[in-house]
Amino acid sequence: MKYRIVIILILLILGCNSRTLTEYVLNEKDLVPEGIDYSKKKDAFYLTSVAKSKIVEVDRKSGKQKDFIGEHEFGYTPGVGIYVDDRRNLLHAIGGYYRYKDSLSSLFTFDIHTKKLLKRYDITDKGEHFLNDLIQDAKGNLYLTDSKDSSIYLLKHESDSLELFYRSSEIEFPNGITVSEDNTKLYIASFSKGVRTLDIATKRILNEPDTLGMSQGIDGLEFYKGHLYAIQNGVRANTFNFRKLILDQTREKVVDVEVLDAHTPKLDVPLTFCLVGNDAVVIANSNLQYLNQETFHFVESDTIPNTKLLVYPIE
Repeated sequence: MKYRIVIILILLILGCNSRTLTEYVLNEKDLVPEGIDYSKKKDAFYLTSVAKSKIVEVDRKSGKQKDFIGEHEFGYTPGVGIYVDDRRNLLHAIGGYYRYKDSLSSLFTFDIHTKKLLKRYDITDKGEHFLNDLIQDAKGNLYLTDSKDSSIYLLKHESDSLELFYRSSEIEFPNGITVSEDNTKLYIASFSKGVRTLDIATKRILNEPDTLGMSQGIDGLEFYKGHLYAIQNGVRANTFNFRKLILDQTREKVVDVEVLDAHTPKLDVPLTFCLVGNDAVVIANSNLQYLNQETFHFVESDTIPNTKLLVYPIE
């Protein structure tokens, strides 16, 4: 009997150790992470840092953290969007200075195993640019939002340069971006006009601007099982929140909203999130409000909390 009890205890301990944590506390309260993605091969999250111009790796099981690249390593600039391509062992991360007139915005591509910089892609078009977020389709093509230029840039698979894919005031100040499951539509989060649905083949906008505030002010955006999930941090009347944007049968129009979590002490200036199985892992309190984005001075105070990544089941 006692041996059976011992075996049961061992199984319980192993079971507890294998669970995903429900929250992760970041070691550096002045990290100010903006982008997050997950590598199934490495079983780790990758976070870009606005304040420290670096990328941090967080072990999914233990929560242990280490630098993927150090501060300003390889000329990396304040970090925003990030995307992990496990199939090709690549990590794509955007860096740039949003507050600067010449934002110096670039896409950096690393080998996720060796941590070596493979390529830096810069926009050569004249004018002000700020690459913000990115998504990859099934063919390996990357689509990047340019917030200052109201445009989408494309990095074709195995291409050596970024090219303009779409530019229009219809997507004014685009931020978050994701792609439909069938890879025919891009969902682009325009700050003022809400989520716009762009047909990739025809480059035609399929829905009307949002005038109700359901999908305005969106930062992180992901497509999951026929609907959209989003961080809304730019509509003050709605407060900071994590929401489900319900699409119609055509997958073109947002018809309803389900708020999954709204402003709480933990959900304070949330930015982006990533999907891990049936969970969303959210940068819940970014501490962005304590960072001067022109001088990059972070306000030091004992009352400032450490940033947390919160795990939300979404199924």
